[in-house]
Amino acid sequence: MSFLLPKLTSKKEVDQAIKSTAEKVLVLRFGRDEDPVCLQLDDILSKTSSDLSKMAAIYLVDVDHTPVYTQYFDISYIPSTVFFFNGQHMKVDYGRLRQEIRLSPGGGGCSEQRSHHYTPAW
Repeated sequence: MSFLLPKLTSKKEVDQAIKSTAEKVLVLRFGRDEDPVCLQLDDILSKTSSDLSKMAAIYLVDVDHTPVYTQYFDISYIPSTVFFFNGQHMKVDYGRLRQEIRLSPGGGGCSEQRSHHYTPAW
């Protein structure tokens, strides 16, 4: 489904998308078009892109065409997603988040049953 989402094929195009996407989350999927895992993620992103169009712009970026960003964002897993809002990189540290949940009072991760957990019905 990669062909359904817009592609950024150069550093200049990525720079332009970062600078020009305002008041929306910019989602950059770094990967390769022929990678099976990338294709799975692309399928999910393409199915949700119209529903998210008012709040997010989604682009595909080939890691082989943008080595500057691949190195800058330390992309070592394919696919990887990078998020921006109003030109600012949104950093996510999943390891630290898990640690804070365990250390917080009443924290116990998702193994602990709580009434505020939501399970989608799909």
